[in-house]
Amino acid sequence: MNSKQTLRSASLLLLGAMGASAFTSCQNDELGEGQGMVQLRMEVSTSLTRSTPDNVDDLRDGCTIYLSSSKGLIFKCTGTDNLPDRMPLMSGHYVAEAWAGDSVSASFDKKFYRGYEPFDLETGEQKQVTVNCTIANVVAGVTADASLGELLSSYTVTVGHSRESLEITSEMDPDTRAYFMMPNSDTSLSWSIDGEDMSGNSFHKEGVIENVQRAHEYMINMQYTGGENEPFGGAFLNVVIDDRCLVVEDVVTITGAPAISGVGFDINSPLTGEPQKWERRSVHVQAFGTLTSIKVHADKNTEMGLPARDFDFAAMTDEQRAQLSAAGLSCDYAEGDEYSTARIFLEAAMLNRLPDGEYPLELSVTDSQGKKRVRTILIQVSDADVKLLDSPWQDIYAYRATLHGAMVKDSASAPGFRYRVKGTAEWMEAAGTASGSEYSATITGLTPGTTYEYQAKSATSVNTSSKEFTTESIFEIPNADFEQWSTLTSNSKIVLPSGSGNVEWWDTGNHGSATMSKTVTNKAADVKHSGNYSAYLRSQFVGIGSIGAFAAGNIFAGTFDGTDGTNGILTFGRPFNGSRPAKLTGWCYYHPVAVTHTDSNNKLNKGDMDQGIIYVALTGKTSQILTKTKQLFDPQGADIVAYGELIFTEDYGSASEMRKFEIELKPGPAWGTARASHIVLTASASRYGDYFTGGDGSMMYLDDLELVY
Repeated sequence: MNSKQTLRSASLLLLGAMGASAFTSCQNDELGEGQGMVQLRMEVSTSLTRSTPDNVDDLRDGCTIYLSSSKGLIFKCTGTDNLPDRMPLMSGHYVAEAWAGDSVSASFDKKFYRGYEPFDLETGEQKQVTVNCTIANVVAGVTADASLGELLSSYTVTVGHSRESLEITSEMDPDTRAYFMMPNSDTSLSWSIDGEDMSGNSFHKEGVIENVQRAHEYMINMQYTGGENEPFGGAFLNVVIDDRCLVVEDVVTITGAPAISGVGFDINSPLTGEPQKWERRSVHVQAFGTLTSIKVHADKNTEMGLPARDFDFAAMTDEQRAQLSAAGLSCDYAEGDEYSTARIFLEAAMLNRLPDGEYPLELSVTDSQGKKRVRTILIQVSDADVKLLDSPWQDIYAYRATLHGAMVKDSASAPGFRYRVKGTAEWMEAAGTASGSEYSATITGLTPGTTYEYQAKSATSVNTSSKEFTTESIFEIPNADFEQWSTLTSNSKIVLPSGSGNVEWWDTGNHGSATMSKTVTNKAADVKHSGNYSAYLRSQFVGIGSIGAFAAGNIFAGTFDGTDGTNGILTFGRPFNGSRPAKLTGWCYYHPVAVTHTDSNNKLNKGDMDQGIIYVALTGKTSQILTKTKQLFDPQGADIVAYGELIFTEDYGSASEMRKFEIELKPGPAWGTARASHIVLTASASRYGDYFTGGDGSMMYLDDLELVY
C-alpha cells in the first residue's frame, strides 16, 4: 500500500493467519461432513494524516470479533491472540464483524473502527475472510490564517452534536483533531467560534456542517476577510469547511500468533493408537515472517527415547538435529516471501516403542514479531476398545455430570465409565448409553465444588487415560435469612439489610424515602419463618400533603446509586459464581391493598388490587435502572442466562404462618453459551412501583431465601 494512498478511512483488516498458499495446505480430512474451513488474521492501518496514531497493542487486545449465521451469534472473542487457528463451519451463509477502539460520543484521542463482511462457505472449501473495518468517527479540526494571529489574542472553537461537544483553542497544537460518534438521529455538526481581538473586544460566529459522513475529516478554516477590523459578530472572519476523506500515512501489520495444527488429526484432542500399530504422524506450523524458535518440551523424554527434555529446532547444531532425528523426532523448515512453515515429524519407530500410557509433548513456537503459540500433543497409547471424549462444561452441574466416550473397536461391548473423587482410591462405575460409535452416561449424587477424575471402560478393558471435571459450587445468598440489620454509618435515618452500617449485598429504596423520614423496608420480628427477623417491605406515599411520590416497599441485590428528582437510579446485580441453580425458594407473606396511586402508564388503575413480585435472574452483567426514563430490567436481554418470577395478585400466606414459594429458573437467551457472572434478585410489595403505581399499605414479608440445585 502506498503511504499516500487515499482511502475512505483508516482500515482494520481481519484475514487468515497465513498467506493464501499456506492456508491451502490445511488437510481436508480435518473437515466433517458438510463443513468448510475459515482462517483469520489481523492487519491494522491506523495512522491518519495529522492524526495521532492508535496504540497498536490496545487495538489488538481490545478488538472484538463476531461470527454469525442465520441462527444468530455462533462465535465471539476479544483480542487477536484469542483467535482460533482455524474454524471448521458447516456450509452456509455467514457474517463476520469486528469492532476495535473506543466508541465514545466525543474525544480528542479515542477512535473507533467497525467492519461488516458477509460471506458464503461451501462444503470442503477453505477460505480466508477479509473484514475491512473502517474508522467510524466523524473527525473535525481547526486551521487559522497566519494573518489572524496579528488580529486575535485568543479564540475557542466549539464543535459537537446533540450529545457532546469539544473545545479546540488557539493554544492547542494545530494538529489536534476531535473524534465524534454520531447519534443515530444526528446528521450534522454544529460549530461556534468565540474569542477576543487585541483590543479586548469579543466576537462570536457560528454555523452548522450538514450531512457529515463517518471516515471524513472536516476542517474549519478561519480566514481573514481583509476588511475593516470589526470584531463584533465575527464579521472579519470567513469560515470555509474543507471536507476530505481520511488518508493513510503508514501501515502497521499485526498478525495473530503462529498456527499449529495436526495433519490428519485434531491437535486439541488426544492422539490415540494401539501399541506397535502406529504410523508416522506430523504437525504443521505456519507464521507470518520468520519463526525464531520452535521449542519442544517432553516430560517423559526418557520413556520416549529422546536425548533431552527441552530443545529448540531453530537453535540447534547439525549434530543435535541428527541425534534427535535418529530418536524419531525431526523438523523441516521453509521460509517464503510472506510466511514461514515448519513440519514436525513423529516417526513410527518412536511411537511404536511406547508402552501403554500418556505422553504429553508441548510445542511452543515464536515468530519474528514476538507472537507465541503453545499447543500440547497428548499421545495416548492403549489397547483398550474405548476412549474418552471431552465433556463440555455445559454438561457438568453441581450434583450431576454427563460424561462422553467413544468405542474405537467394533468388538467393544458394555461401554461405560469409572470415576472417583480426585486423590481417592475407590472407583465407582456408570454404564453408558450408545449412539453410533459414541456413548454417554449421566452420573448423579456428586458433591458440589469437587474435582473428579474418570476413565472409559468396557466389558473387557479399562482405558487408563484419565480426564477430570469439577462440579459447580453452590452459591449461598448473603444474609438470606435477613437476620443482619443496621443503619447507614453516614446517615442513621437509612435502614440497611446488613450488619455493618454499609451496603454489602442487599440494598433498598430507603435511601430515597429517608429524605422524607420514611422507611419502606425494615426488619420485622412479628412475622418470620425462623430466627429473629424477616424483611418487611411496605409500599407507601412518601411526602407531605400532595407533594411527594408513591414508593414501593422493595429489596434487591445491588446498590441504590442516587435520585433524579423523585426518580431512583439503581444498579441491579451482584457477582455470581457461574453455577446453574434450578430454582429459588423462600418464605413469604404478602398482603395487597387496592391501588391508591397511579401514573400515566396504564399498568393498574386506582381501585384495582395491587400486585407484588419476586424475580431472579442469572446474567452476564449488572443492569442500571433509571425510573425517570423507564430504563428497567429486561428479563429477555441478550445476557440473561436464566430467569424466573413469581407475581402475587392476592394474599399469600398469613401473618401467623408464612408460606413457602418456589421460582423455577428457566433458560434465557444466553443459556448454554456463557456462565452467569452476576445474579439479579428483586422483591417488591408493588409490582409497578417503578411507575409510581400501587397501594399505600401493600406489604410483603420475606425470609430464608435459598437457591436450590
